Amino acid sequence: MPTVSATAYVDDSAILIGDVRIGDNVYVAPAVSLRADEAYPIIIGDECNIQDGVIFHGLEGSSIELGKRISIAHGAVIHGPMKIGNDSFVGFNAVVHASTLGEKCFVAHGAVVIGVKLADGKFVPPATLVDTQYKADALGDIPDDLKYFNDEVIKINKEFASSYGLKSKMRRIGIR
Repeated sequence: MPTVSATAYVDDSAILIGDVRIGDNVYVAPAVSLRADEAYPIIIGDECNIQDGVIFHGLEGSSIELGKRISIAHGAVIHGPMKIGNDSFVGFNAVVHASTLGEKCFVAHGAVVIGVKLADGKFVPPATLVDTQYKADALGDIPDDLKYFNDEVIKINKEFASSYGLKSKMRRIGIR
């Protein structure tokens, strides 16, 4: 059964199946699917945000683990086995499968990362396919104009977790 921190917000339309563990101050948006029916556990660390339409799933016998302060943007697919380090960002409609991302990695919108290990601080440009370790090792660092992008996303989504969670509690006790 899923376990969700009391300080997390999980939208009513999100689907959590199996051993899903959601940490403190996490925001899980509408239409998210966290399926720990084959890959388990799925661990979402503190202060992460899983945005609209994201799918988490994995190969049988694998797991998915997110560190802290990670953003998974709208429509991304995270497929285990998977481990993502603290303070990383995965962009709109990106696909990350059978990989390990170090801390402070940035996978831009529409990128595809398959079967590799990204070192800390690596940048995957938009719409790039990274499917060999050679390609992963050749990636550059996050551009200066994007170094603090995830910090802003985390800040906003922590506010969503808090305010949406409060609104949900108020509705449950009859306050509009």
